[in-house]
Amino acid sequence: MSKEPLVKLISKKDFKAFITDMETLMQSPICIKDAAGNVLIGSVGKTAYEYPVKYGEIRAGQVCGEKDVSTVADLINLRLDMEHEKKSLGRELLEKYREITFYFNITEQLAGNLELKDTSRYLIAEAKRLIKTGDVTIVLLENNEKEILASSESEDYARDKLMACRSVIDSVVANVKSEVINTLPADHRYIDGNVKVSSLICAPLAIKSKVLGVMLVSSEQPVDFTAGDLKLLSTVAYQTAAAIENAKLFARLKETIADLKQKKEELTASIKIRMEFGQIFISVVLMVCLYTFLIVMLNKINAGDGIIYIISRLIEVTFVLANVWLVFRSGLPLSSFGLTLENGKKSILESLAVSFLLMFALVVLKYYLVKTVPAFHNETVFAWQYLGWDYATYILVAPLQEFLCRGVLQGSIHRFLVGRFNWLWAVILTSSLFGVFHIHESLELGITAIIGGILWGGLYIRHKNLIGVSINHFLIGNWLGVLGLWNLITHSGTGG
Repeated sequence: MSKEPLVKLISKKDFKAFITDMETLMQSPICIKDAAGNVLIGSVGKTAYEYPVKYGEIRAGQVCGEKDVSTVADLINLRLDMEHEKKSLGRELLEKYREITFYFNITEQLAGNLELKDTSRYLIAEAKRLIKTGDVTIVLLENNEKEILASSESEDYARDKLMACRSVIDSVVANVKSEVINTLPADHRYIDGNVKVSSLICAPLAIKSKVLGVMLVSSEQPVDFTAGDLKLLSTVAYQTAAAIENAKLFARLKETIADLKQKKEELTASIKIRMEFGQIFISVVLMVCLYTFLIVMLNKINAGDGIIYIISRLIEVTFVLANVWLVFRSGLPLSSFGLTLENGKKSILESLAVSFLLMFALVVLKYYLVKTVPAFHNETVFAWQYLGWDYATYILVAPLQEFLCRGVLQGSIHRFLVGRFNWLWAVILTSSLFGVFHIHESLELGITAIIGGILWGGLYIRHKNLIGVSINHFLIGNWLGVLGLWNLITHSGTGG
């Protein structure tokens, strides 16, 4: 380096002309040598005077002559200083250009990539390109634990290095200040381990006063890391922190979008189900209204009780078949309508317990009526004369009515309504419609049906199963007939 600047200067045409002019002016030969004493221009003769020339702080050579050549030496030093400043300025401009290009490239790359692993690999590659000596590791702080996000070396090797540098990392994180240590083993914070670390640069991954981790450049062999290396790593670390924060935000955004998408799908499915149940509810209500009108019309034309019973049962079966078609058309699972064996044992046991309790209470009621009410003095507690073939058919009628009222109607209302007590309103509304379903027989039967509907609706809500409520309906309905109470309610001997 000490020879090049002076050789380049001498090789210029204007410089040779300058030396010739100075020799003519001084009427004395001039000799210029390099730092090693080799003659670059002129000839070696008598040299009474000799002055050094420098390139920056480095001796580039000397100017010799028989006469005082200090002026020539000063002029050459001036030219060398100008060349040195020009080269330094060019180097500084080049460094600035590289830095600006680096900022642009890294920003462009990070803007198009929000995946944390890909981003970290790219940043490590950039750090390796800028700081050519040493291994690069990105360490994240997660719940007071140090986690290696990415490294230019194997994870086990990087972890061993991390153990040796952990006290330095703690200091950098605590002070939020980068450090460069070229003789790390001499530092009191160094920890001996499986891997030796001789030189280290450590920069915090800080953004908005929040430290996400650190970025390390380490070397087993001693390396003279410069302030420029520290500045570059700090720049990469800042970009890394921003990229990690953006990647985390992006990951959280993806999770939020996925959650919203799932909730949207659930809401869409819920709305679809509510619409299906709403259509079923409307259809059932229309059927109940039609059934009531038809039965009232039959009563108006004075059809016999047996005919009305048969026709009413045929209409019920028709309505049940229509509801079965609606159920299958909806595409909803049969369990949504109580057609399931789940909780079957519990529902049967509870239904039998409630049935026997009510049957006993009804026997007590009938006994009380026989003993205290004059109109019942001629009756017995059990009215076996009312038993007929229609009681046997009730084993089919009761489940069909429960499927229609509890499984389809109450279930549809329950799912269609919203709120904390939607189940209660479903029971009340279904029981009211169930009463309307029977009011053509008598007002008393309508009221009794409402009371029974509330009981069976409550049992159905508990188990979502038609088995238990159908058994209870069958037993209580026929037991009313056996006790003669059905005749009291409907003024006939037919179950309903």
